[in-house]
Amino acid sequence: MTTRPLYYEEPYIQDAQCHILNIQNRGRQMVTFELDQTIFYPEGGGQPSDQGDVTTATGAIKVQAVHHQGERIIHEGILVGSVEPGQEGKATLKWSRRHKNMRVHSAGHLLHDILMTTYPDLQAIRGNHGDKAFLEYSGTLEPSIRETLERTVNEAIQADIPIRTWDSSYEEVIAICKFVPSNLPKNKELRVLRIGDFDPMPDGGVQVRSTKEIGRVAIHHIINEDDKVMIRYGVAGPT
Repeated sequence: MTTRPLYYEEPYIQDAQCHILNIQNRGRQMVTFELDQTIFYPEGGGQPSDQGDVTTATGAIKVQAVHHQGERIIHEGILVGSVEPGQEGKATLKWSRRHKNMRVHSAGHLLHDILMTTYPDLQAIRGNHGDKAFLEYSGTLEPSIRETLERTVNEAIQADIPIRTWDSSYEEVIAICKFVPSNLPKNKELRVLRIGDFDPMPDGGVQVRSTKEIGRVAIHHIINEDDKVMIRYGVAGPT
């Protein structure tokens, strides 16, 4: 049975009813399990997985990590009491962690979009949207642009630009996105992100609704090495 990804259908939902499909004991109270539907985002696309709790009538699981295993969504956690397959439970998200990750992820995409309008010769390599967030490109940037770039990004944040995400086919992604990673699957539904009038791009993460919700971006460092540039950033301030 495929797990229904509630985190895409309603990214702001913080708790939901669910059923335990299966559960396996890994020792020392550690378990892996699957749900019929989940609010927990599985790690991917540079965004960390969610954490939280699943509580049943007989016990609870403290969810520590979530990941994809092929088409399956596997939850890992610490078992307290007893939880059995078939039981109904209540999933509760650690919302402070999820919302921070959403803000950081959306900030990274906004930063990327602004960079692409000014420095189109940069070629994206990878990014991380967790506690030590960064974007990495092939090319170089003068570290002296840090303050100007930070100011430009924060002006865009205050402009309250809408952020849209939607399901899409591989054919649509190819047609509308300028950059398409070579490892994107061709036989499954994909996700697309677009910030305002910037170019759309494929992205499997969970985003905030508008740039203003990001709060404020701080660009910590611009580091050039071996014809690559890494931009380290973070978010702060009110949301």
